[in-house]
Amino acid sequence: MKKTIQVETSAAKQPNVSIEIVGNVEAFANITPNKLILRGNAGEPIIGTVTITPDPKYPFKVLETKPKNGTDIQAKIEEKQENDKTNYIITVENLKKDPGRYYDIVTLKTSSSVKPEIQISVYGQILEAAKKTE
Repeated sequence: MKKTIQVETSAAKQPNVSIEIVGNVEAFANITPNKLILRGNAGEPIIGTVTITPDPKYPFKVLETKPKNGTDIQAKIEEKQENDKTNYIITVENLKKDPGRYYDIVTLKTSSSVKPEIQISVYGQILEAAKKTE
């Protein structure tokens, strides 16, 4: 990764200085998708999942999952072994009964000292219930 920042100084000879920051950024885990969108009709089940696979360099366990607000969603976690890798499946279910939008964050507590928490954004859009035709 490469970023450049501009610094303003009080020095008359050099009032602006550019500083370039370069470094490698390693993924702590593969999170798919990185945000969750729950969209559907009121009165129907609306469920989404996020899969988290720890990077082998930074192994960890997901210990707990908890929505920040928790009024519109509930979340549960399931650990799965696949091809000698541990995957964590986070299932998020809509609880909102009436049409509208909401935003919440699911916080995952991990066993890692490098990253003790992972946050997943959840966006909800509940539409009017589908009208039944006869």
